[in-house]
Amino acid sequence: MCGSLAGKWCSWWSVGLFALSLLASRAAHGQEDESTTTGVPDTAAEDPVAVVDVQRALSTARRQLEAGSVGIALGFADDSDWIGTTSGEWVRGNIDSMREDNMEFDSDEFGALDINMREVAEVHAASLNTYVFDDRSALLGPAMITTTQIAVQTETGVVVRPRSELSRIIEGGARELDNWSFDLDLGLGLNRGNSNQLDFNMRVDFTREDRRTLSELGYFLNLGYADRALNVARHVVSFRNRVWLSRLWFVEPIVGQLLSDRFQDIRFRAQPAATGGIRFLHVPSKALWDLAVGFGYQYNRLLDPDLGVENPANDGLTRFETRARFDFTPDIYLTLMWVTNLTFTTLGNTNHTGFAELFFEVTNILGLQASFLYLRTEEPRQRVNGTFPVKNDYFFTLGVSLTLG
Repeated sequence: MCGSLAGKWCSWWSVGLFALSLLASRAAHGQEDESTTTGVPDTAAEDPVAVVDVQRALSTARRQLEAGSVGIALGFADDSDWIGTTSGEWVRGNIDSMREDNMEFDSDEFGALDINMREVAEVHAASLNTYVFDDRSALLGPAMITTTQIAVQTETGVVVRPRSELSRIIEGGARELDNWSFDLDLGLGLNRGNSNQLDFNMRVDFTREDRRTLSELGYFLNLGYADRALNVARHVVSFRNRVWLSRLWFVEPIVGQLLSDRFQDIRFRAQPAATGGIRFLHVPSKALWDLAVGFGYQYNRLLDPDLGVENPANDGLTRFETRARFDFTPDIYLTLMWVTNLTFTTLGNTNHTGFAELFFEVTNILGLQASFLYLRTEEPRQRVNGTFPVKNDYFFTLGVSLTLG
């Protein structure tokens, strides 16, 4: 309470405080008008105010999109990227990338985040990014994403597409480095006691993917020792180049496998082929499934075959392949693959490869994986000592995975 002698001064002091608070309120909310005009502010607003303004900007865009307005104008309320999650939280930062429905987001407050698109309700992306769609088309510019649509502010105007067709986000303009990714998986098994067994496995995968092509090169090494004697020595190289013809159809001018396995009596086996296929199942953030079929050639040189066995063997083959991925949660998914190489010139040389991997994502770089590899040759050739290699090989491993790119 003000005393009587200072009454006038208190009155003027109260009026001054009210005026200052009113000016501060107007300054803090000054960007409300800015969010209703086309363009991106030059600086970022303070978080508490910016959240409200970003929500208003998205609400305005959503109303225009739902009404099918002509000449939509996107008004960005902040120069940062914002993500609104399905749980109602808002995160501010920068979109690094989005691929296979997983967004890498650099948060101002929490650092690097890996967010599944199923958890993203809305996006306010004031930064310049490249948005790639299922039909391999791309749009460059700032954008807003609602639950059903994406609007990109391009140089020629706002372009609206269904959100379900968005396949990738590349930070900035398209750069060659953004097309590459690298995966390293390591596993080790050790047994001591009545028997001494050591198993080591390593898998390295290089992937390059742009709007219309997918190239993969993988190497798998499996070594095992029992009482210091080598009893497993397997090297597998897989390769693939895929060209998308449309959203569903693709061709693979070159795809195949190289194998060396001492204990299968295979010195070197090469299976180059060319295939075509279809992605007959694609549920964003949940599942995808590809089928492919084609023709190729098999070269098979054995280590120690019997005298009557053709070595090397040259065969024509028909390749059948199916690949699938199922996302159970944003951080857990299952990958399945099966390949049959039917050697129609010598049916006994027909072989199969099966692979399954359950992956648990710990961070956007580190993960845990449990994988199973199955190799089968229908009719293994007799060795010079009169024995036959076993038809089936199974290998199960637990390990850690490092992903870059």
